[in-house]
Amino acid sequence: MKYQIFFAVFLLIFLMNNKTFAAGIEIEDERATPEYWTAKNPDGDKLLFTYKQIDRLNTEILERDDYAADLMNYPETITADKLRAKIAKITDDVRLIGSQAVMANRNLNELQYDINVQYAVTTERVNIRLLPQPPTGEKFDKIQGTALDPAEPVAILWESKDGKFSFVQAKYYFGWVNKNSLAFTDRETWKTYIEPEKFLVVMTNKKFVNVNGKIILFQMGAKIPLQSSALENNFWVARLPIAENGNLKEVSAKVLNDENVGTDYLQPTKNNLIRQSFKFLGNIYGWGGLENSVDCSSLVQNVYRSIGIFIPRDADRQAGCVPIVSVFNDVTRAERVDIVRRAPVGSLLLMPTHVMMKLGNDESGTPIIIHSIGGSLRKVIVSDLNFSSASGALMIDRLTDIVFPR
Repeated sequence: MKYQIFFAVFLLIFLMNNKTFAAGIEIEDERATPEYWTAKNPDGDKLLFTYKQIDRLNTEILERDDYAADLMNYPETITADKLRAKIAKITDDVRLIGSQAVMANRNLNELQYDINVQYAVTTERVNIRLLPQPPTGEKFDKIQGTALDPAEPVAILWESKDGKFSFVQAKYYFGWVNKNSLAFTDRETWKTYIEPEKFLVVMTNKKFVNVNGKIILFQMGAKIPLQSSALENNFWVARLPIAENGNLKEVSAKVLNDENVGTDYLQPTKNNLIRQSFKFLGNIYGWGGLENSVDCSSLVQNVYRSIGIFIPRDADRQAGCVPIVSVFNDVTRAERVDIVRRAPVGSLLLMPTHVMMKLGNDESGTPIIIHSIGGSLRKVIVSDLNFSSASGALMIDRLTDIVFPR
């Protein structure tokens, strides 16, 4: 999380105070269509990886990411010292943001002994917070970490002083979540949500499912557990969690069998990365998953998980966990452009406060990207890298790394 707080504070200044940052940069011609880019890829439907390579890559990313955890083998107890350090990792750096009461709500004075891990599943889309405090309503809420989809298993490690928040470890993130969005269960049942035997994968940007009259949202790449692998009148029957007196109860929900869901991840190809990214085009910018949408890092995270590759949520963690293609050290602008031109389609272009995905090079040889941007636009757009940041530097000059799963 070395850039997490820097990212939040800098972005507020960098984007919100600079009204011209995003103005005039959006591409709206044929380059803002997936067909333009897939037509430029004669090998676009060729597999980029074997499934064995994807498994190896996911294992390596999981091992490199200090926010992630192997839930299937998660320990049944955690020491007070280790848990205190885990809570401090995300909250000490935001001490000036949280009030004294909010900081006290972490309940650390009571954390004296080893903790027996409890188990729960999310019953709706839920925010992971860096402090036990609900969303403030701000567009760039600095206490927002990320968002989890429904039916995601979490290890319960601690409870806030007011009893309203649980400190949880999810597979790729940890932090505070609203306890009312959790259904507690036993370890064995919990494991069936870590690796469900039968499931659908969400292929669209947003998939809404009616569960006992409540509409819940899944984002691209999320798993929806199934009761069986058989269709019923062109509907799948999902096995979804609700909370009954705080405890897990499983209910059935119908999911239409259409192009918005699949029974497995998409094939890992350049064209699928392109097609999936364009499903977010025009969506509102959602800092840390707020407003039921995506920011820059969750956009590329969701695109990649739809092909079965699980990269971290935060841009700095993506830089540290995904194999590096190029590092921009002491190179001219012309050399930078050439490096980006040669980067594979689907590459992640990183800078200290942003991540973008390369779509390809247009007819003039200009590298074109898709990204979720803040500023005055606050949406997912297609652009080039030739626009100025708040400092006056072109975005091409601010790139630090290019990473690509391989």
